[in-house]
Amino acid sequence: MPAGTPTLYAGPGKLYFNAISLWPEGPNGAIKAGIEQEALPVGSGFHGQMTHVQGGVVAKIGLTPFDNWGALATLFPSYLGVSVGATAGALAIGTHPHNVSGGADLPGVIWTPDGRSYTFPRVAVTKHPDLHLGVDKALFGPMELTGLVATGKAMGSAGAFYTIVASGAADPGGQMTLTDFQRGAWTGVWGTSAGFGGDATPYPIEAEDEWVITSEIKYSALPVQKVVRAFKLDSVKFMARVRPYGPTHANIDAAIAINASRLLGSQIANSTTAADLVLTNQNGKTITLKKADVVGAGFEFGGTKLGNGEIGFLNTMQFTAGVAQPLLTFSA
Repeated sequence: MPAGTPTLYAGPGKLYFNAISLWPEGPNGAIKAGIEQEALPVGSGFHGQMTHVQGGVVAKIGLTPFDNWGALATLFPSYLGVSVGATAGALAIGTHPHNVSGGADLPGVIWTPDGRSYTFPRVAVTKHPDLHLGVDKALFGPMELTGLVATGKAMGSAGAFYTIVASGAADPGGQMTLTDFQRGAWTGVWGTSAGFGGDATPYPIEAEDEWVITSEIKYSALPVQKVVRAFKLDSVKFMARVRPYGPTHANIDAAIAINASRLLGSQIANSTTAADLVLTNQNGKTITLKKADVVGAGFEFGGTKLGNGEIGFLNTMQFTAGVAQPLLTFSA
């Protein structure tokens, strides 16, 4: 008989990052930490492929975080042009998220209740979650953090990408709370256009199922000799989507204006039709998509759904004295 017993790994974990814990949403919610390791082929015309050499390495940590409103400032830093409570968004294209403004590395620690820890010394959020606003919808969609070689470390040195403690690791902090749990019904008001909640006889827009705020945020990896040394923020875009209950089909037709004033090549979310889209839940929390305009119209007949197809709200960046103003704001 072989000596010893194989180790069986199972059970939950949490991710401690930026002084908070991100808890995986749902029973059996998972955190997945993977190492993307390049193996570069080497060969010759006489022998074909013969061996490999080590290429670059990055770590990827993925999870769907629990519905804690307090996680917003970590999930949507101010350099994305996002305001959270009293912290004003200040869009900064070109930001290096792993070392913002030349700051120190931020570690991410996956900790398990049986005393294991997996510390990634230099991580940042590089896939920001969508938001799902509905009674039976988890607030956040999937997110991802990318781990790079620690500052001052070289590939092949101890702890360059991660460190494992097999037992006895202390809880790094960030305790669970339900005091900021947010899930429920959200309603919307868009400007004063007829049927969209802000006109003379306001009926807020309701979602048939949910509002979805999509986060289209792009980064570029900056490799040196195959090793990614940094990421760079390239662009930020948010959009709200909904199958609405409230506006009539005539209201939607007037809002998208493709049968009226919106000409080919004209700017969407222009000064005459655009307005803030303000979403509010039963607890008084608000999310505001700045200077938004309606795009898309769908009309459905029969079936088991409402006769309104999905519409979208696109926003346009605004400037004050040449400075980009926030694109998205969350209440405290």
